[in-house]
Amino acid sequence: MPNKIRRWLFRQLQDNFIVYFLVVVVFAIGIVVGAMTIKILDIDQKNDIILFLNSFFKTIDGNNLDSLPILKQSIIDNFKTIGLIWLTGIIIIGLPIIPVVILFRGFALGFTVGFLVNEYGAQGFLFSILGILPHNLFTIPGLVSIASTGMAFSINSIKERRLNTKNKNLYFNIINYSVLILLFSILVLAGCLVEAYISPIFLRLLSGYFK
Repeated sequence: MPNKIRRWLFRQLQDNFIVYFLVVVVFAIGIVVGAMTIKILDIDQKNDIILFLNSFFKTIDGNNLDSLPILKQSIIDNFKTIGLIWLTGIIIIGLPIIPVVILFRGFALGFTVGFLVNEYGAQGFLFSILGILPHNLFTIPGLVSIASTGMAFSINSIKERRLNTKNKNLYFNIINYSVLILLFSILVLAGCLVEAYISPIFLRLLSGYFK
């Protein structure tokens, strides 16, 4: 069974390689734009963000990071995104909406890492590697795959409408699409668990460097 699932997923990747590539490009553009945006922030905006980060670092230093609330919030945030992608993919409007969602996620990541490195130097870089990278190793591939699946489903639906093809396998295709989303969601869930239970360990080790 695992081999069949692996072959099925690989075939899906092959069939939609261009879509996957475009989604990765959009995500990368979001990261670059996010990182560049810090250069247009004024002093007051930077100070507000620094105050927030310093407050967060104090929370870490006081060992006040509770894993369960972090897990709940991470699941809510990520699965809202997954739900939006799944729904818009089915009703075809995912083609313009999904890239915007992925662009925003890339922007948020690029801005966060860029700001940390720009304001805290090597400490910010270390924080990004140990505090942000671990869970994103799971979350990003999961969300990129989900977004690509949603876009591919929208594209196929549009093609069928243009060709006036009556899709006799509509329900089967929706089930197939939903199963794919569910499988990739496991990666995102793994990222949520890492963010809640692994990343805080690294952050506590780093807390002394931000005093």
